[in-house]
Amino acid sequence: MIKFNQFNVQDTVSGVKSKVFYSINNRRDGRNCVTIYSKDYGRALGVIFAEIGGYKNDTDIMTDYFDKGQVNLFEDSPLYAQALARAKLNEAKSAAKGAARQAKWDAARKLSDAAPVF
Repeated sequence: MIKFNQFNVQDTVSGVKSKVFYSINNRRDGRNCVTIYSKDYGRALGVIFAEIGGYKNDTDIMTDYFDKGQVNLFEDSPLYAQALARAKLNEAKSAAKGAARQAKWDAARKLSDAAPVF
């Protein structure tokens, strides 16, 4: 069984974990999918999705900083709903964190604008 956590994906049977980040509907062909990108140089994500398939690693050297492997889960995948829920939750947390940060900056800017200039 695969568990989708905020910062990793884990195979609960074997205990294998892979650090990941999620992306929703990022395909040129317009098909709905959740793309799970590996943040590790190891092949743990490939091990986790070995039975399901879909793991792709187009890197040619270990120092490829931009692509470390990925899995595309389409709507017909049994794991799509779980991955989509996790990706949406991550996006909501990120948006809330960004809004709080922006509010803090706006408050600081108002204070600095209201301060007298000598």
